[in-house]
Amino acid sequence: MTLWMAWWDAIWLLRPAFSRLRSFMWFATAVAGLTVRTELLGVTSIVRALKLRPTLYNKLRDSLHSDAVQLSALWTQAVLRLFPEPLRVNGRRVLVGDGIKIPKSGRKMPGVKLLHQQSDSNTKPEYIMGHSMQAVSILVRAAQSVIAVPLAVRIHEGLVWSNRDRRTLLDKMISLLGIVSVEEPFYFVADAYYAARKIVKGLRDQDNHLVTRVKSNAVAYAPYVQQGPRKRGRPRRYGAKIQLKSLLADPLSSQPAPSPVYGEHNVIIRYRVCDLLWPACGRLVRFVAVSHPCRGACLLMCTDLGLDPIEIIRLY
Repeated sequence: MTLWMAWWDAIWLLRPAFSRLRSFMWFATAVAGLTVRTELLGVTSIVRALKLRPTLYNKLRDSLHSDAVQLSALWTQAVLRLFPEPLRVNGRRVLVGDGIKIPKSGRKMPGVKLLHQQSDSNTKPEYIMGHSMQAVSILVRAAQSVIAVPLAVRIHEGLVWSNRDRRTLLDKMISLLGIVSVEEPFYFVADAYYAARKIVKGLRDQDNHLVTRVKSNAVAYAPYVQQGPRKRGRPRRYGAKIQLKSLLADPLSSQPAPSPVYGEHNVIIRYRVCDLLWPACGRLVRFVAVSHPCRGACLLMCTDLGLDPIEIIRLY
């Protein structure tokens, strides 16, 4: 019963999103069913888990289909109250985001479409029928560790509301970050797919920063240093072209440091830092080339030039 009382205190934080108590109680019933059910059979599994009367099936289904309730921003506020110690780096909160493609076999399930698997694993089929979703979570300190608490998840492919909608998955990820309404500045940690101009611009417009991994074939440019009198025309910005993987080629230019990865002890990594112009966003960004004795090498990027390289490695 103590656990259920804590559960109820968390659910009650969402009460302001409902104008009627009855609507809120239907919502709480659905969440309770999702909490204790032992099967994944939709509304039917909720009815069986809570031993509800079969006549309540349609009532419960109608409450799940309602679009009158917007919980995203309120849920973010509830999470920050339930977890008062979020992870902070350089005074900023840390949000993580990613996309996932889940196979579905329902013939009349909304949002199911033919999807291309971009994974390098040869155990996955190249094309699947399923849902393509994107999610955003916030990192908090709990249970003597750091966990990711989901803030919002949306199906971002397959649902077409207008033929004039030309937004890409990158645009929809920026919209998803706007929906969760995290008011304080934050770092957004994502994989190499989100290392793009749209993500950088969308974050920088709100005074936020991106921490991500870049592909090994990516290039950047050294800032151009003017030598001699300047000629007419637009000032030159880009200097020498640099293959980012070349930052890993010279071990003498890197420096050692204890591994900041959680759970690793007595492990020494080597890293090299360079602030270069990235043509994808047209601004200076910080690149960190990391060599790990067990995990291999990787190239990390951060749009915050003031963030310590060890913190960039720790975040990713």
